[in-house]
Amino acid sequence: MNAIREIFVNNLRYYRKQKGFSQEKLSYAVGKSIAYINQIENKDSWPQPEMVDKIASALGISPSELFEEGGSPGNRKAKFERTVGNSLEEELLSRIGKEIHEVCQMLQ
Repeated sequence: MNAIREIFVNNLRYYRKQKGFSQEKLSYAVGKSIAYINQIENKDSWPQPEMVDKIASALGISPSELFEEGGSPGNRKAKFERTVGNSLEEELLSRIGKEIHEVCQMLQ
């Protein structure tokens, strides 16, 4: 899977839902069919640059926000996991475990 497409789709879904837009409402706002928006979100289609501008405008964001890894929670989690090498859950459990161990050592 193309990483930029994954980032774009995650952000598109996130901002669409954050703004309270259904696929139908977004399709109406950009002058395309519901099927077209669905194809983009299912990674079956890739929008032309002009359509990226229309989608961003309809969502009240800049086009670049659709491509930022830090946009949606899913993208932030994936970036964290690529950077740290662990899943977010594994990393948090590891850190909590270390702190609990240190506290127990201090209490002995």
